Amino acid sequence: MVFYSVFVLLWIILAALPWLGFSYGVVWIFLLAVSFTLALSYDIVGGYMGYMNLGHSTFFGLGAYTTAILLNQGFNLFTSLLAAFLLAAFFAALISYPLFRLRGAYFALATFGLISLIEVLTVNLRDLTGGSGGISTPPGNHMLPAYYMVLGVAAATMVLSHSVARSKFGLGLFSIREDEEVAQSFGVPTSLYKGLALVISSVPASLVGGIYVWNMTYVSPESVFGLEIALSPIIMAMLGGTGVMIGPLVGAVFITLVQEFLWTKVPYFHLAMYGTVLVLLGLFMPGGIVRTRWVKPFIQRLGLGEAVEYFKNVDAERMS
Repeated sequence: MVFYSVFVLLWIILAALPWLGFSYGVVWIFLLAVSFTLALSYDIVGGYMGYMNLGHSTFFGLGAYTTAILLNQGFNLFTSLLAAFLLAAFFAALISYPLFRLRGAYFALATFGLISLIEVLTVNLRDLTGGSGGISTPPGNHMLPAYYMVLGVAAATMVLSHSVARSKFGLGLFSIREDEEVAQSFGVPTSLYKGLALVISSVPASLVGGIYVWNMTYVSPESVFGLEIALSPIIMAMLGGTGVMIGPLVGAVFITLVQEFLWTKVPYFHLAMYGTVLVLLGLFMPGGIVRTRWVKPFIQRLGLGEAVEYFKNVDAERMS
């Protein structure tokens, strides 16, 4: 109950932000909401199920390119976004079976290879995608409606993640994360659950990709399939804490703030920051920020302590 109260209050404040004259804050919150949605949707597969999907940004890129192409063909935004998330969901369902036959590092490498493959296809299909030069969409000032749309998608993703974590389906994902063979022997339809998790995670990513390109009016292969966009949702989720809904939010806020500082003070150093974060995580916070003893009491007051305690117990069992 406390969590929902804080959640509603936060979104009311964010909704009022454009009318308070904070134009730069609106742009920053827009980018933060995009990053947070990507990180939280990644966490459904990477955190709840324990499969590190290095190609999660593929869905973001598919949503962006599908929306851009359809907008240039004269379709309205609603139709373009609908087609974007349907295509992303179909693509996720299509690749789920061959990908989930792999596990661990093999799965991660396969998904990373997938995003590289899609990037190469995007560059080569010049007549459709504009090639390496990218593609522009009809110009216009869409910042304010795009801001509210992204906030809406981010809020819906939070509700979706919260619901999945407390459902029978979510319990099945947690059991797959801990021991897939045992989960299957107890009747969990692992193949179906893994495929559904990938499809569910693809939808928010594709939607924010479409809204992002509608607002920015330009998309290129590097901007949606590059190394930075591929790594950022994973780093954010791991930094905040995977498997707990508030973890990707904490990670997204931290990384976005640090990126903003580095862009203004030390340009082009922000990619090296990802490696630094990974090293520091491994040394000092392997469970993420939300599982540290300083943050845990605050998480419990939000009504999320049960999830944190669950994963703390799981980590303790692994160490014993």
